[in-house]
Amino acid sequence: MLKESYFEFTVRWHLYRKWHMPPKPNRQAEYDFHRVMKTAPAGGLFIDFGANVGDVTRHALNYGMKVIAFEPDPTARKVLTKRFGQDDRVTIIPKAVGGSARTARFYQPSGIDNIGRTEGSSLIETPLHVNGSIFEIEVVDVVQFLQGLHEPIAVVKMDIEGAEAECIEAILNAGIHRSIGQVLVETHERFSPGLADRIGQLRQRISREGIRNINLDWG
Repeated sequence: MLKESYFEFTVRWHLYRKWHMPPKPNRQAEYDFHRVMKTAPAGGLFIDFGANVGDVTRHALNYGMKVIAFEPDPTARKVLTKRFGQDDRVTIIPKAVGGSARTARFYQPSGIDNIGRTEGSSLIETPLHVNGSIFEIEVVDVVQFLQGLHEPIAVVKMDIEGAEAECIEAILNAGIHRSIGQVLVETHERFSPGLADRIGQLRQRISREGIRNINLDWG
């Protein structure tokens, strides 16, 4: 997702619409991303939770934003750092994010010579991680981190392979979503019935409380 320039995406999007084809989920997510970014303030702060190799970070920079990029997977972070480590608009944090501060097991798929497989690295163990690597990482409390920032947050993007449930729960409980422009979340209900139930409850809560700036249908 978000590997094309905005111009390339726009051409493809209009071709889909011309032929009245329903957009694929990843195309819809790209549309939602660009729609949000075009209304975000230039020079604003973009938080990239689960930056991986930095494709979303690159687009945020193209929109003139500053980026704080979290990426706990060392293989993906090596690429991320090579791309943006010398860019003073980007701060790279080599940690995961969660609903509480702790040390936790981190599960990395096998075959990460294919860098794309690092997108499945997670705090939650799934069948994808059979024969993969397991190691300890530091998890940052998402609320404490966001509250500790000393400037407005324009956009939060969250693609953290199942840990989004605990993060959004913590953000809502603290009420900190009220001080964020937009929150784009890729959810991973497929991981387990328990996670699907938590995400379902979050959808109901967001609807019930009339929250308009959290998109759980992104990605």
